[in-house]
Amino acid sequence: MGKTDEYQYDYLDDNLRFADQVNGALFAGRQVVKPQELEEADAQLVFLGKEAGRRKNFRAVADRARIWRGRLIHILAIENQSFVDYHMVLRNMLTESLSYQRQWRQKKRAHERARDLRRGTDEFLSGMTRQEKFMPVITLVVYCGTEHPWDGARSLHELVEIDEELKGYVTNYRLNLYECHEHDTFDEYRTGLRQFFEVVRYSQDKEKLREIMEKNRAAYSRMDSETRELLEVVAGVRIGEETATMENGEKKFNMCKAFVDMKLEGIEEGSRKRLVNMVCKKLLKNKPASVIADELEEELSEIEKVTEAQKQAGSYDVEQICRVLTDMRRAATS
Repeated sequence: MGKTDEYQYDYLDDNLRFADQVNGALFAGRQVVKPQELEEADAQLVFLGKEAGRRKNFRAVADRARIWRGRLIHILAIENQSFVDYHMVLRNMLTESLSYQRQWRQKKRAHERARDLRRGTDEFLSGMTRQEKFMPVITLVVYCGTEHPWDGARSLHELVEIDEELKGYVTNYRLNLYECHEHDTFDEYRTGLRQFFEVVRYSQDKEKLREIMEKNRAAYSRMDSETRELLEVVAGVRIGEETATMENGEKKFNMCKAFVDMKLEGIEEGSRKRLVNMVCKKLLKNKPASVIADELEEELSEIEKVTEAQKQAGSYDVEQICRVLTDMRRAATS
């Protein structure tokens, strides 16, 4: 698990934020899940089996799962992605299937210890009674990528090649995917998740972000340490210690001040790197600047600056090209 994921998981370990994430993503902000109703889930209930130890692409999410409204109701498992995992549908299918299999094994062992199923019956062979039910597992995938919107599959049907007449016989599985790039506002959130998603969503639109911050100055001028750290790691935003003030013994950060003082260099730098990276990929395919500008929906003049910097750099190294761009900008303003 990378540093970004660690921050996201720690951030959602708080029941208030966990409930806010679920309510915002699944219930459009309706306060269906209450923080006080969330309980720690048994680590055995969200289970990846032996695959978890062998494959780095699989991550157990049990320590961030919660049981809602007591037993046999819901497990709410939050799994964050800062990059597009094109086999996420298969990951979730396996995770949830193994979770149900684990629940069945627990029931089976309990009956074996109690010896309460009559040998030779359907219930004995099944390892459970006809009336027993399993606790449903709900997996919510939250995409926080800053490189580009989610472009992976959202259902099993999108991953399989199958004739239309047979499609109805292939069981489909759908992701519960929250993609912040598909939202223009985040009023459904009541914690720092709102500011987090707003910054991620508009990290490449400085004027829009400025407008949002002005409308919600109270929240952006009193940002908690955890949200500030999450923004620094995920969105590349720098909010310096000089913006901090103490409030009731807790440190608060003024992102508005950082923005006005031009301390928020991470957004511009991250945006520039993303653009250079995308342009380089297209240059390697021998595409002209006019085509690249059209495909990326960018001004031709901006694309031409990148292509010129690439020629001066003499390589496709993003960091090196960005340094040339900085030198070009300084020369133009001197």
